[in-house]
Amino acid sequence: MPTQPVARAIDANLLGRRILVVEDHLDSRELLETSFRLVGARVLAVGSVGDAQRGIDRFKPELVVCDLKLPDGTGLDFVVWLRARPRGQGGRTPCIALTAFDRQFPADRAVGFDAYMQKPADLARLCNIASALLGRVEA
Repeated sequence: MPTQPVARAIDANLLGRRILVVEDHLDSRELLETSFRLVGARVLAVGSVGDAQRGIDRFKPELVVCDLKLPDGTGLDFVVWLRARPRGQGGRTPCIALTAFDRQFPADRAVGFDAYMQKPADLARLCNIASALLGRVEA
C-alpha cells in the first residue's frame, strides 16, 4: 500500500463509527487502521476470515474493509457468510473489497461488496468511499 498521507480532518460520517479491517499483511493492516483512526473512526483490525467472523458479533462494525486473499479463505467467503446473517447481526453491513490480485479477483466477482478497490489503495479515496457508504446508513 502507498504511504501517501490521508487528510487528518475528522470526517463527520466516520467520526466514532466502527470499521472492521480484514487484512492479513501486518503493514497494510496497520496502515489501514491508522488511516481510519486519523479521520475519526473506531477500528478493529484482524488478519483472517475466522477473526473477522468472531469480530462481527463482538465489535458490531458499521463498515467492513476486507482484503480478498486471506490465509484461511477469501473475502468472498466472508461476505457470503456475512450476507447470510440477519440485518441485526451484520447482514447488511456495507463492505469494501480490497485486492492486489485483480486477475484472480476481478471486480465482477466481488458480489456482495458495496465497493471494490485495487491495491495499492489510494487511502484518501478509500476513506471517501467509506464515508459515502456510511453516509447512506443511519448512524
